[in-house]
Amino acid sequence: MSEPMIRLENIGKSYDGRTYAVRGMDLTIEKGDFVALLGPSGCGKSTTLMMLCGLYRPTEGSIYFNGRYVNNILPKDRNIGMVFQSYALYPNMNVFENIAFPLKQLKHLSKREIRKRVQEVANTVKIPELLHRMPSQLSGGQQQRVAMCRALVKDPDILLLDEPMSNLDARLKLEIRDEIKKLQERLALTAIIVTHDQEEAMAISSHIAVIDQGSIQQYAAPDVLYNRPKNLFVASFIGTPPMNFITGTLEPMGEDFVCITAGGNITIPAALIDCDLLTSRSVVLGIRPHNFKVVQSRENALTLSVDYIEHLGKENLYRCQMAETSIRVITAIDERYPTDEPLSVQIDLKMLNIFDEGSGDNITCDVVV
Repeated sequence: MSEPMIRLENIGKSYDGRTYAVRGMDLTIEKGDFVALLGPSGCGKSTTLMMLCGLYRPTEGSIYFNGRYVNNILPKDRNIGMVFQSYALYPNMNVFENIAFPLKQLKHLSKREIRKRVQEVANTVKIPELLHRMPSQLSGGQQQRVAMCRALVKDPDILLLDEPMSNLDARLKLEIRDEIKKLQERLALTAIIVTHDQEEAMAISSHIAVIDQGSIQQYAAPDVLYNRPKNLFVASFIGTPPMNFITGTLEPMGEDFVCITAGGNITIPAALIDCDLLTSRSVVLGIRPHNFKVVQSRENALTLSVDYIEHLGKENLYRCQMAETSIRVITAIDERYPTDEPLSVQIDLKMLNIFDEGSGDNITCDVVV
């Protein structure tokens, strides 16, 4: 069995010997994967990237690239390409010189070989006409492309991206995002991107590591994170609009359960719940706004009061209240209901997530209902 491209084993990083920015991190990344490190500010994702590129040394644990222990290997000897948030272009060098700079550090390449490589990578990223310009003459998107060329010119094994699109406007961000994804797939690069933008992470990556307080909460494909988040933190962090959370109490009802909530009682098949993971009868139901169905009957439904409606063009977003809990319900654009009457909604049980309130863990079983 071949070695993974990247393996982190029990990685920890402390700056003062007491407080850890990253603790006990294990992560395996296969060749050709595009992985997003996703989490709120200060969660440890940038620290993890800095340890991967060699700018920081782990306080504990081991990092392997293709089976090679690299903790003590200098950044220049790791065969990585790095794109920083600020692009970090040298203002006194033109685009050609900026791209060529990493190659000149290798010493053994001729000027002809350097010129050839720079031209090739500029053609790949579609900026050959910019080679004689200075960084001050470039737009933000052009500077980002130059930084990408400089990261790729050494033909790296691994591409590391530190929030490379955070300085771009929304429209340009979408364009650059698509270009990076196509480039990664065409070159079969193993890539890691740090971002706090979940939409960006979901769109661009094959796998996402959701990080909180220096630890990976879940590492999975985007659709798994969205449909089956491992715990309440992941569930609350992934999804726009966010998942609805409704607290309730489970009571046995024949072979099933009834979940008693402030907005009504919901029957839940016992097969949906891993009872071995229950710490008490208190649970949290997690429902995406798209996974409600508006009904006439209040039987096995939740009763909501409507605050207001947002017409989003392709759909309607109903902002509702259930006791003191805010609930979002999304309907089709032609499916509209009055705001001065209660709204009855049923839950799509196939898409329901059930969390143990005590541990915060997802205790949902994947069964056909």
